[in-house]
Amino acid sequence: MSESKLNVVYLAGGYPTPDNPSHGIFNQRAAHAIKDHVNLTVIQYRIYKPGRKFYEEISEEGFKRIILCVPYSPVGEKYLYYFNNKLFSFFTARLAGTVLKAADIVHASDGNLAVFAAWLKKKYRFKLLAQFIGGDLNQDLVRFYKKNWMKNWPQKLDAVSFNSKALVKRFAELFGAHKTERLIYRGVNTNVFSPPQKKVSGIVFYFLGGLPDYTTFTHGRNTKGGLNLMNAWTKLDAENNDPNIVLLFAGPDSDIDLVKEWRQTLKQPERVKLFGKIAPDAIADFHGSGNIALIPSLEEGLPNAGMEAAATGNLIIANPVGGIPEIVTDKINGILCKTNDAHGLYEQMKWAIDNSDQIEVIGKVAAEMIGTNFSSRDFGKKYFEYYRDILQKN
Repeated sequence: MSESKLNVVYLAGGYPTPDNPSHGIFNQRAAHAIKDHVNLTVIQYRIYKPGRKFYEEISEEGFKRIILCVPYSPVGEKYLYYFNNKLFSFFTARLAGTVLKAADIVHASDGNLAVFAAWLKKKYRFKLLAQFIGGDLNQDLVRFYKKNWMKNWPQKLDAVSFNSKALVKRFAELFGAHKTERLIYRGVNTNVFSPPQKKVSGIVFYFLGGLPDYTTFTHGRNTKGGLNLMNAWTKLDAENNDPNIVLLFAGPDSDIDLVKEWRQTLKQPERVKLFGKIAPDAIADFHGSGNIALIPSLEEGLPNAGMEAAATGNLIIANPVGGIPEIVTDKINGILCKTNDAHGLYEQMKWAIDNSDQIEVIGKVAAEMIGTNFSSRDFGKKYFEYYRDILQKN
């Protein structure tokens, strides 16, 4: 089958919008990588609100994007998961059935989207690929995989793909190994994220996780480890007066009152800079403004911030959760902490301060590792090859 005849529909739960340009940015990047190899249509899902159209088509460079607005309820979502998926199924069939009928492959960009897509595949006869990214397995599907309506769901998936080895293992724990599975790292664009020409002056710790209020996640606002970081920095601030050691605190909800009030309790609050959410086109420069990236997450898939920081040549201090051990080997190309341990995080930050000569050395190894093993340059090609194999095997 030639590339020109392979029709792929990519289901995206998030996609950048004018009012939220960072939402679903990795779906947008994936679409632009895949469209070079297939005839691509993206179906983007949004919550219906008054004034939004139920159906809209947008022409992007090399592919068509369809926006479907679905009137589902995010309130009490864990109780309405099945009902909401039925709404997604109904509106997709009603508004985009023609697109599904022409599809060779439907690529669900996360496991949740593959739930209702599996209900549609018998009617439209496409092959279904479910891509797993982290939260879908660790937070969502784990709550429902034993439900009667989820029985035999894995068998309805023609293929699965994963963004880390940890997710391959997690899927097998819940559903058993799939007959057709592949590990395809999303990777990082090393043309955008690379060591800067100008070295950072001093020791600049930085954090991109913020304090997003994950109400359905076990650890809530501390999911990205922001609260632990605040505790660790409080201790560091109390014993270290060096003005050249600073913390850049960024990400969703990183500038809320809780953080501002904490900052004012510090002995030297001026050493903590609050940034709020960083726009996608400013993230590369933000990585370049620091030299030690902090990723104290309590849960992760394979964090893009970690790969981007490593590609920039920065030292990473992270917890060994999810796919992080796949990109960080302790004291070789980064530093690993004990998970959910603010004091342990403080000790590793102090180690970096006391061994500042190792920051650049370890960062250089990290950048080389990313360039060799985690570049995104072949992402689209790898998925095209997988699509072709799926069609040949089934």
